[in-house]
Amino acid sequence: MNQITITYKMKLYHRHWEELILTKKLYNQVLKFYYEILLEQEELLELSNFLLMRELEILSVGTKEDKKENRKPKYSLQEFPTLPLYFRRAIINHAISLMRSYKSNYQNWLNSEQKKKCPIPAQTFCASPIYYKGMYKDFTGTSIWLKVFDGKKWNWLEFPYRGRKIPEKAVALSPVIYLKGKNAWLHVPVSMEVEQVKTIAERMKEEEKILAVSFPHADTMAVCAILLKNGKMEGYEYIRGGKEWRGKKKRLLERLEKSQKSRKQICVSDNKKIFQKIENLNDYYAHQISRQILEYGKKHQIQVIAVPNYEMGIEFSKRKYFEGNRFDWIGRKIIKYLKYKAFQEGMIVGTVRPYHISDSCAECGSRILKYNGGKLYVCSKGHRGNSGLNTARNIGQHFLKNYNN
Repeated sequence: MNQITITYKMKLYHRHWEELILTKKLYNQVLKFYYEILLEQEELLELSNFLLMRELEILSVGTKEDKKENRKPKYSLQEFPTLPLYFRRAIINHAISLMRSYKSNYQNWLNSEQKKKCPIPAQTFCASPIYYKGMYKDFTGTSIWLKVFDGKKWNWLEFPYRGRKIPEKAVALSPVIYLKGKNAWLHVPVSMEVEQVKTIAERMKEEEKILAVSFPHADTMAVCAILLKNGKMEGYEYIRGGKEWRGKKKRLLERLEKSQKSRKQICVSDNKKIFQKIENLNDYYAHQISRQILEYGKKHQIQVIAVPNYEMGIEFSKRKYFEGNRFDWIGRKIIKYLKYKAFQEGMIVGTVRPYHISDSCAECGSRILKYNGGKLYVCSKGHRGNSGLNTARNIGQHFLKNYNN
């Protein structure tokens, strides 16, 4: 079995906002404090992380003997409020990580023949607080208790949240608190076991069928086709939702254009909320469609999925959205989510070059003509049908040619 780690994002409800801000501010003040110690004591970096953390604690907190004899440590934390043990240790590990990264980048710069801009130590600190066990408790499916700083003392406060449910067999690791705009997010690394995933070549020696998927720009957001090794189609499925998704996006874009016209200027920054909603909408549907593809594959005991190898790019251009050129195809994002979801299930996603997968007939290979808004096709030899399904079949056949030889 292999271990993989995936980050789950939960949106915290706006309770105790000020406490979260003060906690982050204190976290970064102390982070700067330990980072500057490491800049002065660079020789400490020769120690392992465990011994280095222990050494920094001695330098800043002192030992039991120091406390008995009332001796102050070399670098005193007295300028800061009392810090919980695990809060301090999270910061120390964060400072060590930042310092090692800087030294590594600096050494690479020294060894480089083409000298670019010399790396410099961090000047400002705006890190997101990492919460070790002891700083959070009662992590349920709807809320979490966090230890936060109110400017004077530390308090345990409950934070309701909404987001994906963590699988029962998974292990939630140390969460991170992200503050973005006026929103607070809980990013939780989740570790889970997956089956030993073989390479595609190894899998294709064992498998008798594959699932090929195309992503039309229509109400049908994905077309799944099950192909046997000889290229014949055994079954297919249409996954819809494009009309609903595009309608919601259209309403958001209309709000954007109305807002822009009322201001009589093009100012993308004034519409961050709307753009964020569009991104969230794309994410939601990409997750939903990728999950449905995976469920269809599991239902038919598929282990290998074939998709087009589209280059990952920006999902949409904000400027082009305003100008009316609306790039609202999310096939790349669906593929991205499908890959890691499939890996969790012990399945594997392979790709094919996206050449002549949508302009040739899967039956005879001749050129096709599309009609009815591109939904249907007909070729010179009389073959006709759904163009999305034809594309999926071509994807599968191209994939099989690569691994049947």
